[in-house]
Amino acid sequence: MCSLIFVRAAGAMFVAANRDERVDRPSSPPAIWQGRRRRLLSPIDHVAGGTWLAVDDAGRVAGLTNIHGEPAVADAPSRGHLPHLALDHEDTRRGVDAVLQRIDQIEHAAFQLVVADRSQTCVIRHVGGVVSCVEWRQPVLALTNQHAAGTWTPRGLSCAVRADLDVAQRLDALTKCLQDRGGDGLHAVCKHGHAYRTVSSSLLALPWDRSVAATWRYAEGPPDVTAFRDYGDLSAQL
Repeated sequence: MCSLIFVRAAGAMFVAANRDERVDRPSSPPAIWQGRRRRLLSPIDHVAGGTWLAVDDAGRVAGLTNIHGEPAVADAPSRGHLPHLALDHEDTRRGVDAVLQRIDQIEHAAFQLVVADRSQTCVIRHVGGVVSCVEWRQPVLALTNQHAAGTWTPRGLSCAVRADLDVAQRLDALTKCLQDRGGDGLHAVCKHGHAYRTVSSSLLALPWDRSVAATWRYAEGPPDVTAFRDYGDLSAQL
């Protein structure tokens, strides 16, 4: 995952995310993943078996990015197991602690992991051998594999956080953020290329009222040229 946007608004958590990857690295759309303690909904990377984005039945969500330019770590485990690990616990604090313990025990390549629930958002950043874990207290969080939390504002974000939007309108506005191909010196959120590009895109609406259905719009390709399909109905199986 290379771009993540979290917005708390109108009784829900909204997430917009693009995954940039080699086109020959296969993955599948959101499906049920059975953990040791909990059932989660997440797309799956078929190479390492992990994910870059996951949700649970309580509306908690975990999203992962790598960090551009940081070296690979020989024999390191896939970072893709970390979103699953973070949510496969009874509460967010225990999940975050489990992640911190795992990366203390086993060396991982650099990453950023966001874990959010109804009341808190935690950002874990591991780079250069230094691990930080901070609680993000603002209602909007945006980061990429080139930008730490608080250092990037997506083009069009101001439209997506307006208070007068309904769920569909907010997701449509966030779609435009994910479709941005850059230019004018701005970061390219949506990437096109022969070997490496935006290979999938996700738009989530996770209501705090669990009687209201969740939404997970998922596109298996760059979101400016690929149609989205909604997998939110799978959340009823959690």
